[in-house]
Order: sequence, then structure tokens, then C-alpha cells
Amino acid sequence: MATDAAVQAPDRAVGRVVVFAQAGLGFLVSSFGPYLAGIAAELDRPRGELVWLTMMFGAGLVLAAATGPAVLRAGAGAVLRAACAVTALGAVAMAVTPDLAIAGPGSVLVGIGCAAIALATPSLLRGPGAAKRITIAVGTASASGVLAPLAFGALETAGTAGRWAILAAVPALLAGTAHRTVRGPAEEAVEQGRIPVGPAALGWTRIVLSVACEFCFVVWGVARLVDTGVALGTASALGASFGIGMAAGRFVGPRFVDRSWAVGAAAGVTMAGTAIVYLGQDPVTVTAGIALASLGIAPLYPIMLGRMVGIPGLTSRHSASIASLASGAAILSAPAALAWLDGQIGLRPAFLLPIPLLAVLLLLARRR
Repeated sequence: MATDAAVQAPDRAVGRVVVFAQAGLGFLVSSFGPYLAGIAAELDRPRGELVWLTMMFGAGLVLAAATGPAVLRAGAGAVLRAACAVTALGAVAMAVTPDLAIAGPGSVLVGIGCAAIALATPSLLRGPGAAKRITIAVGTASASGVLAPLAFGALETAGTAGRWAILAAVPALLAGTAHRTVRGPAEEAVEQGRIPVGPAALGWTRIVLSVACEFCFVVWGVARLVDTGVALGTASALGASFGIGMAAGRFVGPRFVDRSWAVGAAAGVTMAGTAIVYLGQDPVTVTAGIALASLGIAPLYPIMLGRMVGIPGLTSRHSASIASLASGAAILSAPAALAWLDGQIGLRPAFLLPIPLLAVLLLLARRR
């Protein structure tokens, strides 16, 4: 019994740090869409010119992938704490001013910090049942993310710049920083061996496709609602439907993520929601489509990440780095592709992009 208690104590400590970090990350990531729409309005500049502010998370993930195996030698717990501090500093810079000389570097810090949180989390939650634990962890992020568009909408409706809502993420991040350094029970002291290239490449592609679909909605969902004719504050509030669906899907997800039909069902629901977003002409219909799509999207990333960290012969540091690179590639490419399509054919038809991505994911999900 004493041994069991000793094992459970670090697990609880790891869980607390991950919860605080994921809460801050979730709030900030869900802020990207309303932040892009809001700062474009404040600066009176086209949305496409400023989309880079919300792509820094993707750039940070690519950087984390390159440095991950070396950085994680310091311990995933230490990396997580440092990431919380960096992210909090960047969030303050993004919130206090629309001046790109300050907000721009702030977005870089948020991108790097959130990327480090995403990098460290799989290493801390690695082991048997990783898909379920990861689903719960990212479910915390999704639950926190529900609050972001609501906060933005409330401030915009009250006549205050919605970017100030970003400050709400800072207390959770500081709480994560204050916790003592912990070491995940599944971290290996020494890791050796060659990377299984084929399975790793397949896992990388699956994560790219699942995250790309998610960030089409994260970055451009509020803009799609604005295009239906509602005010920015209303669109930001309605955009919370995506976070609500993600939170619900990820908290229910652990019950079925290991089932053989999970990916097919999730992709089908996402496709149906995406089609409704395309067909919708009014904010109610588009909001319903976003909510339905979010329920389907929710389990896809945890399932694919769980498969990645479970690849035999792939170390925790390398699996975390490869997953980070995949997420970064998706976050850099998918919103940018939608921005380009927005300029070419309009945002409404551009929102069909997730459907072919999901079709490819379905094909690859069947391969071992």
C-alpha cells in the first residue's frame, strides 16, 4: 500500500501541472479566431494579412519538433513549467495593445510556449491507456476553450476590445508555473534505438490531417459567422459552440476511442457538420454546423496521438517531437490555405476543405 501511494502521488502532481497548462493552452488556442477578427477590425486591415498572428503556434510546434529530443532531456515536467511562464508573458503582450510591434512578439511567445506544452504533455501521459489519458487532458483544454469566445463576445458587446479577454488565461498558466517540477512515470531515463520510419511517417500524416481539420474551424469559424451578417461580438459568442462541442466530445471520447469504428464515426459526423457550415446562409444554421463538426473532430487528434506514442520502438521524446512537427505543419498550412481560398472563391466554399482531408484520413487510419 505504501508503494502504491508513492506511485500515485507523483501521478497526481503530474496531473495538476498538465491540467493548469492545458487550461491555459485551450483558452488561448480558442482565442485565435475571435482575436484575428477583432484585431483586423481594430487595425482596419484585411484578415488574410494578419493570419500570421494566429499561425505562430504552428511555427512554435515546428521549432519544438526540431529541438524536442534535446529539450526534453531536461525533463517534461520542467519543460511544462517553463512553457507556462513563457506563454503567460506572450499572452499579456497580445492583450494589452493592437500594436503589432508588441502583439507580434507576444504571439511568437504564445506560439512557442503553447508548443512546448503540447510537446511535453504526451511524454508525461505516455504508457498503457495513453489515448484515454490524452483525451482527458485535451478535454480540459477544450473545456477551458469554451470560455474564450464567450469572453471575447462579452467585451466586444460592451464596447471594449475583445483582446483583453486573453488575460483570463494568465492565472492558470502562472499556477502551472508555481507547481514543483515533476517527472512523468512513463519517462525513460535512457532512450536508444532507431526510429521506425514507416510507422512514424504514417502517424505523422494522420496527425497532420486531424489537426488541419480542427484549425480550419479554430481560426476561421468566427470569420465565417461574421460573413453571415452578425456583429463581431455576436459571432464570437456563437463561436463558443465549437469549444462546447470539442469539450463534450473529448470528455465522452475516452469511452470509445479504442473502438474500431471510432475514427469512421468521428469523420462522418465532422463531414456532416462541415457540409452544414457550407450550406448555411444564416448564423443559426452555421452555428449548428460548427457545433456538429466539433463533436466529430474532438476525438480525432487524441486517437491519432495515442497511436503515435504507442508505436513500438519509438521513444517518448521522438514521438512527442514527431507529433509536434505534425501539428505545427497542420496549423501553418490549413488556416493559410483557407485564407488563400477566401481571397479566391470566398470563405463559404473554402470551408469545404476539411472534407477531402477527412477522406484521406479515413484511408490512412485503416493502415497499420
